Amino acid sequence: MGFQNGGCDLPFTGERVVPGKTPALLVLEHIIRYRFAARFADGARVLDAACGTGYGSSILAKKAKSVIGIDNSLETIRYARQNYSHRNLHYSIADCRLLPFHAGGFDLAVMFEAIEHIAEQEQCLIEIRRILDSKGILILSTPNATRPMKAVEEHNPFHSKELTDQEFLELLRRHFPHAQLLYQHEFSASAIQNTCGPTTELAEVVEDSTNAAGAKYFIAVCGAQPTKVSLTRTLGVVGIDHQIEIVQELRQSQNQIEALKRQRDQNDREYSQSLAMHQQDLQAKQEAIEALLRQREENDREFSQSLAMHKQELDAKQEAVEALLHQREENEREYAKNLAAHAEVISNLDRDLQAVRMELKWLYRWMPTNQLARKLFYGKNLRKRVLHALGLKS
Repeated sequence: MGFQNGGCDLPFTGERVVPGKTPALLVLEHIIRYRFAARFADGARVLDAACGTGYGSSILAKKAKSVIGIDNSLETIRYARQNYSHRNLHYSIADCRLLPFHAGGFDLAVMFEAIEHIAEQEQCLIEIRRILDSKGILILSTPNATRPMKAVEEHNPFHSKELTDQEFLELLRRHFPHAQLLYQHEFSASAIQNTCGPTTELAEVVEDSTNAAGAKYFIAVCGAQPTKVSLTRTLGVVGIDHQIEIVQELRQSQNQIEALKRQRDQNDREYSQSLAMHQQDLQAKQEAIEALLRQREENDREFSQSLAMHKQELDAKQEAVEALLHQREENEREYAKNLAAHAEVISNLDRDLQAVRMELKWLYRWMPTNQLARKLFYGKNLRKRVLHALGLKS
């Protein structure tokens, strides 16, 4: 196949065939399609649309005049250039819906397992028809939408639309008047082989239980003119190693399943223990919450009682304050009465004092004219005392 490990690595995703990483049977079913297409490649200008990693382009290049492999993935084209190179083989990044080639530039176009990925299937076929010569041939394949394994396969998110054989033919014949449909099966076989004889002789098929409805893939040979397709059967054979790999994978899967079961049981036990611990913790927290609620209720009762007592004390103090205010008002009224009475007494005393002063003034003026009165008045300092009482100088 011309495989050259050029150092570029690609992961196996299940959609892209990477020899050495893809299961042998899956690689085989892709290779025999290219071996079949190589029958039409002698001296031809070939386009390998959606060439992938380039293993098929290298098969075609051994017979073709020139081969151009295209893919829309840069990393895939890099891998193809490094691992599958020929002097007449070139790779390019391109889209099947808009091919960067002039009309009629190819004699053969190959597109395997690609059209189901494209939503614009009509546009893709229009472009391929454009770049083919008037006698050019298109060979393409696609999965059978009603294949028996469809019921147990997971949905492929990379496929835009899968086709039945009738849908496939109707699509092709709108662009290629002549389209012949072939069926690719995947089946188990038992072979008798003479290792001493030539390995190129045809195999005799003594029993065949396959049918068209059970085909895994459809392969169509299309052209503007009728194309002769050999009736011989194209077979790809893998040895017992493939079955050994399957058994080993089944055993590994069984071991993994048992390990997963043990892990699940262990997880269940740990979960049960953890659940029991969480339940105990939850019960303890519930009891603590209930105790706190009871304590809060008790505190609420004590607070209510204390509040009632404080309210009673406050009411009593309020009454006492009101009584004191009433007493103060009463005292103020009595004080005002007493103050008025005292003021009246003082006023009377002032009037009496004025009268006495008037009398003393008169007496003071009268006494000097009477000899006896003067002696009496001035005797024993009486005069000074009277003058002093009157606020007069002696």
